[in-house]
Amino acid sequence: MKRGATHARSLSLRPEMLQRGWEAAITAAATFAGIILPLQLVLDLPNSALFLYGNLAVTVIFFVDAYLQWRQTPAAALAAPERTWLPLSHWGWLSLDAVAALPLNMLLAGTPYPLLRLLKLARVAQYMRRWRQRQLHHTNVLRLVFFAFWLALAAHWIACGWLALRGLSAEFDLPTNYVRALYWCVTTLATVGYGDITAANNPQMLYAMGVMIIGAGVYGYIIANVASILANLNPARVRYLENMERLTAFMSYRNVPTHLQKRIRDYYGYLWDKRLGYDESTVVSALPLNLRTEVSLFLNRDIIERVPLFRGASEDFIREIALQLRPVVFMPGDYVFRAGEPGMDMYFISRGRLEVIAKDGKSILGSLSDGDFFGEIALLQRQPRSASVRAASFCDLYRLDKDTFDRVLASYPAIVEKIASQARERTEKNAPEH
Repeated sequence: MKRGATHARSLSLRPEMLQRGWEAAITAAATFAGIILPLQLVLDLPNSALFLYGNLAVTVIFFVDAYLQWRQTPAAALAAPERTWLPLSHWGWLSLDAVAALPLNMLLAGTPYPLLRLLKLARVAQYMRRWRQRQLHHTNVLRLVFFAFWLALAAHWIACGWLALRGLSAEFDLPTNYVRALYWCVTTLATVGYGDITAANNPQMLYAMGVMIIGAGVYGYIIANVASILANLNPARVRYLENMERLTAFMSYRNVPTHLQKRIRDYYGYLWDKRLGYDESTVVSALPLNLRTEVSLFLNRDIIERVPLFRGASEDFIREIALQLRPVVFMPGDYVFRAGEPGMDMYFISRGRLEVIAKDGKSILGSLSDGDFFGEIALLQRQPRSASVRAASFCDLYRLDKDTFDRVLASYPAIVEKIASQARERTEKNAPEH
């Protein structure tokens, strides 16, 4: 029963899904109108079922959308607009939706007035901006797709305008007349006109000059945007390479030893491979408290729950610990701490392998790996480190400092007792702290 309920919930439509579906329907309807209405104006198209039912569907969708937009307007504003402040843009959008919803292609067929329905494409532009904001990972791809959409639609309109000026040729059928007009439009926009289709009078020449000017602007826009998109196709990698260039220049200027330069490059290379060069702490700390807590819980929950010490702990405890953990990276050969140092931190291992070294600095007493924790004995017993811990591979650790350790655990005595009990067992066995 529970599984069925969960499955049903997963199939239910969320409001944002309905909103996106409706935006897609409006976009499809506006695109259909943007293609068909200019064609019906310049070509003597037969009244096929596609055009009839397509125009009817467009009218229904536009009317429903205008009604929904009107319903979202406060009642006080509709009753007394002069006394209720709303942005002028809101009334502008309502007017646009109302005009586009009118079945002008049925009422005023054969006149240019049905083209007023194309005002609905302004809504499509608004939706496209919203979609780009939602899909930040694919913003460059969407930018190209949307530009291609508007360019194709503009080329269609220019071709229809050329047909209106030049007229239909009796030598060709309707599809061929349109294809020839579109061919002229594309070659003119691309500024490579071949001269096989030319202007025959002043209006056509003026129109052709305007299209060529537009084509020059479009060409420059395409070049600039493609260059921008290629430059920003992988901003994380661009930032990583710029950082490495600065580091290389600095190390060369300061004559940093070669082996140390290699370790620095290895460190940043590891950050790039595992985190795309981002500093997790910097990104998370920029969020407001509520979001920071949720993100920290998402990132650190698995780490905390893998620690046997914290299994069964309350949700409040896990939240508090998750918010206080700080990520640190150690390279092979790095010491996390050395024997005899004062204990100031406790560590949890997310990824990697470490070795526990005796006080003599030679004997390996044991190893630590994913899910292990260490450093708690010095914090509990307030004594120096009893052994050294050295990274045997690249290690992703999370650090909990002493002040936070004391403050958080003061509220959870059961966890304190578990840590103290395990610390006593390790001490009695003469085991290193880990």
